[in-house]
Amino acid sequence: MNVKHIHWLHKELDQWKEEGIISEEQSHQLQAKYGFIPKEGPSWTRLITVLGGAILILLGIILLFAGYWYGFSPNGRFDWSLAILLLAIAVVGGGVWKAKPASMVAESITVIYMGLLTATTLLVADTFYTGEHMGLYVLIILCCALPIIYVLDSALGMILYLIGVLGWSFSSHPLNTWVGPVAVGGLLLVAVPYYIRRFGKYQGSKDSLLVSVSWAFIGAIFGEVFFILSTYEPQMNLFFISVLGAVTYGLGTLEKKIALLALPCKGIGAIALLYTIVEGTYISTWIRIGESTMAWWLWFCMVLSLGIAVLVLRRLVLAKRIESTIGLIPFVIFGCYVVTVSGATPILTSILFNAYILVAALGTFIRGTLVKKVSLLNSSILTLIAMFGARFFDPSFTFVERGVSFLVLGVIVLGINALYLWRKRLQRVKVNQRVRQARRQSTDPTMEEFPLGEQAVSKDVKVVDSEGVVKEEER
Repeated sequence: MNVKHIHWLHKELDQWKEEGIISEEQSHQLQAKYGFIPKEGPSWTRLITVLGGAILILLGIILLFAGYWYGFSPNGRFDWSLAILLLAIAVVGGGVWKAKPASMVAESITVIYMGLLTATTLLVADTFYTGEHMGLYVLIILCCALPIIYVLDSALGMILYLIGVLGWSFSSHPLNTWVGPVAVGGLLLVAVPYYIRRFGKYQGSKDSLLVSVSWAFIGAIFGEVFFILSTYEPQMNLFFISVLGAVTYGLGTLEKKIALLALPCKGIGAIALLYTIVEGTYISTWIRIGESTMAWWLWFCMVLSLGIAVLVLRRLVLAKRIESTIGLIPFVIFGCYVVTVSGATPILTSILFNAYILVAALGTFIRGTLVKKVSLLNSSILTLIAMFGARFFDPSFTFVERGVSFLVLGVIVLGINALYLWRKRLQRVKVNQRVRQARRQSTDPTMEEFPLGEQAVSKDVKVVDSEGVVKEEER
């Protein structure tokens, strides 16, 4: 029984006994059966309210200290930083002692602990002016937070952990040409057992946070690939991100058994492909590729990765999915690499790449119109916006060229709108024509004598009478 109903029952029992509706014994029976209030955990609303109050108190303390922080000596600031760290340890100790793993309380404690740990690390760095790269602080925070994430089985903590890894991957200045990518890869590897364990639990009971963890994990993998390429071979960034994006998007499109991975794979793959479209539109990208030297082993890796893309593309073609046009992006970029290295001008390579994007977007749009699938229409429009938006921000083009690009985009958008209106008008005319034919038939004098139901009954009666006449003639 609902808790509100139980409280209402306790209030009404005394009045019912006074009015003689129930006896004393019946009152005790009702209390014994329905009077127990079960113990429940805090609701999300109550937990968010308490967490919001705690954040307000914490912000108030921070603002109070902000005015006097630099008035303390370095040793005093260090002592206050240690006090915040001890508070974080006390909070997480209480959570390990009392909180149930993977509960709302455990999630909140993990987030608070990571926030206090981050504040302590940054305050110590500011106090002693260490001047280290932000990646070092991220590495310290994530290494200290990971054991608590495992102990409390916190999905929110793991999401923040992976966001930290992703942020470090896209940092402009890596910690070291060797330490940075290796550290990010190590942080991802130690997070894999958590994901496998959480994924195993999902098979038995639904886990609402696991989808978000999947998004963060796949995004962190892309970040690691981007980090490695940007550090060692920046000219190969465009190609390998396109291969990884096309393969991931294709697998997300084809995946039907595990719905948990389908949406994150499609989403992250689509973001990677949009990055590929924007980066491939820039003329500076092809200038950098044309000026770089590419060893034979890079070409070998490119061909090998294209073999993987062929497998996914083959499955898309066999499934008759229009997404197979997206799977061709790595092959088009590979051809653009060959053309650029052969001596073609960067603007010619950019035009060839954009021509393919226009054809693919048009094919996707036509397919979406035929099958009436909004996602395909949105993807084609988003592709065009990404390409022409890159043209607008590309400093290699003059304002006249950018203006022409946007005029073309406007004409395309208006053309799409006109096509929709024309198709909608055809559908309206077709439906109205059917209605007119139905009205003409309903106004037929032979049809007006009998309603539709009576006509059907009369036909059945005639059939029965004819069958009776045939039987009498046979006798």
